[in-house]
Amino acid sequence: MSEPDGRIVSVDRSYLRADPTKQRKYEKLARGPYFEPVVELATAYVAAAITDPIGTEGVFWALSCLPGTTPRRLSALTMRITDILVIYKAEPVELAQVEALVIVERSTLEEGFGTRGRARRRHPRLQFTDSDFHGAGMDQMMIRGPWQPLVRALRDEAVSDAARAMADHMMRGRVMHWRGHNPLLADHALGRD
Repeated sequence: MSEPDGRIVSVDRSYLRADPTKQRKYEKLARGPYFEPVVELATAYVAAAITDPIGTEGVFWALSCLPGTTPRRLSALTMRITDILVIYKAEPVELAQVEALVIVERSTLEEGFGTRGRARRRHPRLQFTDSDFHGAGMDQMMIRGPWQPLVRALRDEAVSDAARAMADHMMRGRVMHWRGHNPLLADHALGRD
């Protein structure tokens, strides 16, 4: 694997796969009703936004599995210090519905659609709002809503271009929360399952 400046980096991640806590969290997610939405969303995001997902996994982006830091959170894909994709249980939790949010580059999204109103008309079940996530810069927008419409939106060229522009910007530095990366869940997002 190489740094964005071309320096070669060697990272041994085998111990992450053997971590019993990561294994336990992965198995808990896999047995429950949220596994399919989490995998579908992570897969759609990785395919849309990350140019070299295998070569950058665990160093420039990390995918958590049932992190204990935030109630209702199922997974987050983090770049540098920013949670770029957040997957969580929708309220009321008893319905077992999943929602998510993704941070994209606002200027690229608006250029792709022409106006924010066109984006909303093409994806009416999603919210397109300005955001100020720490570490993602000034040119950002949040797309939020139910998981299936968000998966479809990530397959839309205008949305995937905006997601890729943000990811390219964010992956100029290493992910700070690499220890939270769950390679077992990432296997699914990368098609290694």
